[in-house]
Amino acid sequence: MGAGAAGALALSTTSPWPAIALQRKKTVRVIAFAQGFAWPELFGSKGTDRTDVLRALEREVGAEIQIEWGDELAVRQKVLTDLMSRTGRYDVVLLGSDGAVQTYGSAGLLEDLERWMQRSPSKYVALKDVYAKYLDANRYDGVLYGLPYYSFGPGLMYRRDIFRRYGLVPPRTTDELESVLRTLKENFKKENIDMFPVTMRGAPGEEPSLDLLGFVYAFAGYAAWFEGGPTTAAEIRRRKAKPIFTGDFKPGFAAFVNTLKNYGSPAASTHTWVDMLNMWDQGKAAVMLPSAINAYPARLTSKIEEVRKESRLAPSPKGPSGKMIQSFWTFSMGLSRFSKNKEEAWHTLAYLTGKKAMEEFSSRTKFPWVTMKSVLYTPPLIETWGREELQVWENAIVQSDPFYFPYFPELVEFMDKIGTAASRAIAGAKIDDVLNDLQTWALERMFRAGYYR
Repeated sequence: MGAGAAGALALSTTSPWPAIALQRKKTVRVIAFAQGFAWPELFGSKGTDRTDVLRALEREVGAEIQIEWGDELAVRQKVLTDLMSRTGRYDVVLLGSDGAVQTYGSAGLLEDLERWMQRSPSKYVALKDVYAKYLDANRYDGVLYGLPYYSFGPGLMYRRDIFRRYGLVPPRTTDELESVLRTLKENFKKENIDMFPVTMRGAPGEEPSLDLLGFVYAFAGYAAWFEGGPTTAAEIRRRKAKPIFTGDFKPGFAAFVNTLKNYGSPAASTHTWVDMLNMWDQGKAAVMLPSAINAYPARLTSKIEEVRKESRLAPSPKGPSGKMIQSFWTFSMGLSRFSKNKEEAWHTLAYLTGKKAMEEFSSRTKFPWVTMKSVLYTPPLIETWGREELQVWENAIVQSDPFYFPYFPELVEFMDKIGTAASRAIAGAKIDDVLNDLQTWALERMFRAGYYR
């Protein structure tokens, strides 16, 4: 029996949802990025196949399932256009917990998924099995709009062999982090080693924001965006809280910028997560934080033996506030309010984010980026990383605060502006000038949005 046939039999060939009829032809359209990486059990290693598992799922759901791929930026733009125009071209849409959930949820453009679970339960999804923080990150005003596929919390990846060489241990605080990076820089220079103490991302746009905002949180002890630290649109309005990008926001912002300026690559102001991955793969960095997730592919495939065998995960350091540097994101999917086949789309989404898909993901990739405890501690991941590292990974999720940045409709715009401001400062602009510009823009934007009426 072939693997495809076996996979097909793993899915019921008769629909567990009797209300779904096959008499009329229906189509569920999905849009996402990560072609060939996400759901290859359905769409093959190139993302263009129609596997036996997919065909079996279509029989269960009662509709043909089509997927449209693209790079992340293009997909996000298509989702935005489709939801804002209310056309319903896409039924199951890419979200993400760094702006899409907040923007589309607040605008009423997405379906409440918990209502669908009550109305039409799925054998693939059990919320009690999903880490609560991953679910919290996909709620807006308490409503669950997205379910996570692969996801991550913060951590510090380090080269154990390099640390041992210089008598170092993983830093527990930002002060210790500074000391470790200084020691690495001094010794790399002394011994003429072609390596940077740290890699983080600093390219213009929203990408650096996930990480630098973790520094802000760790230094301030709260989401230091607005006066008093409100994290919802309602709180901001009620308090009439003004932006504080030149206040408590500044220390963490400056720490992130100066860490990259002093200890990162000279090209760090252009670096994305891909550059972080490539630097780790090439053995060009000794520390990666707080999005340590970006080192995992290199740990399996790097041509450098030390990268594969000596990379280790440690908890993210704590800032002066005593709180951990954050980095948190979920690749989540939602159901368009304008879908014409919501019942079928819901059951498709349930599979895409459910336990079966998680098991396929973990066994295929060996990455611990799964959303469920029952899948994290399974043989493929235990054999690859060991229980100790999986516990560090799990603790980072459990101890995370997904609300280390505010959840409000304008978040996407702010993430872009903040990340670009950081990139400017890493490239050489004065931090005070950059933050003054950010403060001016933010105040005007919040007035224009009507928060201070």
